[in-house]
Amino acid sequence: MSYPGGPAGAKPITGSPQTMAMHAMTIDPRTGLPRGEKPPASLSAVISLVCGVLLCLGPLTGLPAIGAGIVARRAVAQDPAGVGGGTMAVAGIALGIANLLMWGLLLLVVVLREFLR
Repeated sequence: MSYPGGPAGAKPITGSPQTMAMHAMTIDPRTGLPRGEKPPASLSAVISLVCGVLLCLGPLTGLPAIGAGIVARRAVAQDPAGVGGGTMAVAGIALGIANLLMWGLLLLVVVLREFLR
């Protein structure tokens, strides 16, 4: 049995007016989560950060880090109350760009070294 507006199987909150007021102060009406709690990070934000951290694999992880980060930022912008991980996505994008720049610079050094021999 559920109550109107609540999840199935959940019990309604009952008690004194003080208990009801205290409960109302602890729940954010926009998200339904306890106040101060952020929504869970999106999968694309996590993928972006993990791919960005894997600098040793070069462009194989740099490009996916940037792509997944952009997808995650777009999802956070569309539904900020329901989707989290915006900061993780930005970190993944930054690490993906650093990854590509680092490997591009390494490639440039190797190519120039061969030409200058």
